[in-house]
Amino acid sequence: MSNIFMSFRRLTVACSVVAIGALSLVDASAPAGAAAATTPNWVQSGAPLSGPSARYDASMVYDVATATTVLFGGFNGSSLAETWTWNGSAWTKLSPVTSPPALRGASMVYDTFTHDVVLFGGLGSGGLVGDTWTWDGTTWTKLAATGPAARSGATMVYDTFTNNVVLFGGKGASGLLSDTWLWNGTSWTLLNLTTASPSPRYEQSMAYDGLTHSVVLFGGDGSTGALGDTWTWDGTTWTKQSAASPSARYGAPMIYDATSSDVVLFGGTDGTNTSSETWVWNGTYWNSLSSTTTPSARYQASMAYDSVANDAVLFGGYDGTTGLSDTWSFDVAPGAPRTVKATSNANTQSVVTWSAPTSTGGSAILGYSVVANDSTAASRGGQTCATTGATTCTLSGLTNGDQYDFAVSAINAVGAGLLTSSNVVRPATVPGAPTITKVVPGGGQVTVDWSAPASTGGTPIASYRVIARPGGAFCHVPGAATSCRIAGLHNGTGYTFSMTATNAAGTGPTSVVSASVQPRTLPGAPIITSTSVAGGTITIKWKAPISNGGVRLIGYDVYAGPVSGGEATRPLTSLPFNQFSFTLHASKGQSVYIFLRAVNAAGIGPHSNQVAAVGK
Repeated sequence: MSNIFMSFRRLTVACSVVAIGALSLVDASAPAGAAAATTPNWVQSGAPLSGPSARYDASMVYDVATATTVLFGGFNGSSLAETWTWNGSAWTKLSPVTSPPALRGASMVYDTFTHDVVLFGGLGSGGLVGDTWTWDGTTWTKLAATGPAARSGATMVYDTFTNNVVLFGGKGASGLLSDTWLWNGTSWTLLNLTTASPSPRYEQSMAYDGLTHSVVLFGGDGSTGALGDTWTWDGTTWTKQSAASPSARYGAPMIYDATSSDVVLFGGTDGTNTSSETWVWNGTYWNSLSSTTTPSARYQASMAYDSVANDAVLFGGYDGTTGLSDTWSFDVAPGAPRTVKATSNANTQSVVTWSAPTSTGGSAILGYSVVANDSTAASRGGQTCATTGATTCTLSGLTNGDQYDFAVSAINAVGAGLLTSSNVVRPATVPGAPTITKVVPGGGQVTVDWSAPASTGGTPIASYRVIARPGGAFCHVPGAATSCRIAGLHNGTGYTFSMTATNAAGTGPTSVVSASVQPRTLPGAPIITSTSVAGGTITIKWKAPISNGGVRLIGYDVYAGPVSGGEATRPLTSLPFNQFSFTLHASKGQSVYIFLRAVNAAGIGPHSNQVAAVGK
């Protein structure tokens, strides 16, 4: 059999099943298109010692209205009249005001239409009974309805397609029976069938298949011994199936498992040998199912399907020598965890969070497993972490800059369930420090150049920030930039500069501080204050410009020419910053036009006022 248990869940179904007078499925639902469950396994439940005593031939059904499995009666050397409930983890003995008498082999089913548990017949200390009882979650009520003759070992299921309880066969006072009855919630109706139906028998297995909307009947104890035939009931007609069946047996409990959309049968006996086999019916044929663990061989055990926990519950039975009192569940691995999310703004690690799956698979979730997948380099993936219940986990040892997603699975007693993968993330640390390579001062501003850090931290640099000291003026530019301009500075003030790089993980360390630089601009124009001529010499005097541009003047350039505006484009001479007069030679009658320009570290400023003189 495939590791995927049969087929995808297909249609939403609601059904109620009883087999061996003790088996039931109610309101089991499976969403269309949901992923197939993994192979189920039997898991023994840790029921307390205060649970039901060893017994067999008890009646058991899942009560949807109270979300508990209800067990009544059974046999342990004498018939019992106890009512117990199972909540998925513990048994509770109830003390209803009224109760059916001690019975074994009674048929019991959950009526989805009336929301009551219905019990019929059974064998008591006074013999066979034919009473109909209902359980409302608090007490039992005996109904006045008349119907099938007294019997035990009949089977009863709820047909959700027709909204009727279907009862077949059993063992009455006159022997084995093969009649088919319907219960509509208030009265019984005997069907007069004109087509073939299963032969007389009792302790047969019967379940309502919510996928095919048919009642499935298998085996039983007939007039010649154990039977091995399979029949289906479509609401009007019994049809014998030709598919190969499990070996002949009776006393095998059977339910419909909505998780796998298959009918499940366990154990039974042929009168000589007792079985521990598990078989599944998929609507067309039978398959034997192997389980890692399994209940011991038994028959006349009680089994019901818990439609909230989505698992079958099996209790007790008879192993051929003694009654049993163990509780088992037929579980699958858990469903897939939900809302898996990874966050990786951390150095070589990622934090993964998730929500618990909607289905535990029938047994408690023991923990979670998380596995890293490195899509950048598969060989660097495979890191794992595990929890015993927490829904968050931190994976370490990742490679910064690689892209990762993380697969999370829940684990129960059966094993690991379906995986859910997270979003893709990139673990990273903060980038290294950039290196300032040049600071170019200007008028009230500077331009800072840099080279990128040696390490980006594993994720692209998002931005750079350069800060001036003193004052805190700054520039903030995208990660692709290699320079920026800081304005609003004071000319002549010495500034140093430092910077940082930022990526998705945060801001890295600060760079080495630059050398101090002074913003500056060109100096103003000097002012020529006087001109004098003495023979063949012309002397000019001036005073410094009002603004030196923010830095000390280097000197003055003197320009001279024979006509106004015709001064040379190159200075006649350059003078130091502390000289404020200059004498030049001129021939008699020679006209000379003169102006000055101040010079500082930023360059040559505008020219001064122009003066003219004529040599004598």
